[in-house]
Amino acid sequence: MTLDEAIELIRAEVAKATAKFPTWPTRVIDAGNVVSEEAGELAKACLQATYEKHKLEPGDLEMEAIQTGAMAVRFLMSMSVYDFSEGPQHEQR
Repeated sequence: MTLDEAIELIRAEVAKATAKFPTWPTRVIDAGNVVSEEAGELAKACLQATYEKHKLEPGDLEMEAIQTGAMAVRFLMSMSVYDFSEGPQHEQR
């Protein structure tokens, strides 16, 4: 796959995801967790591709990589509007 082909797949996934979920978290920690969740699914698919091939369908690994890239792009698209303030915390005893 070429870079242009990969970018086009990610661009299409961004459009699909934005149509399905038009809002995006404003708190940077929440937005980062969306990206992390997709990266976790990619990591799981890589483990399955290595050790549990019977659990994967053709194209699963590629799709997880595309979705991870798409969420990273959505993260970048909102850099100028993120809220970096600390959330509420409590002491544990």
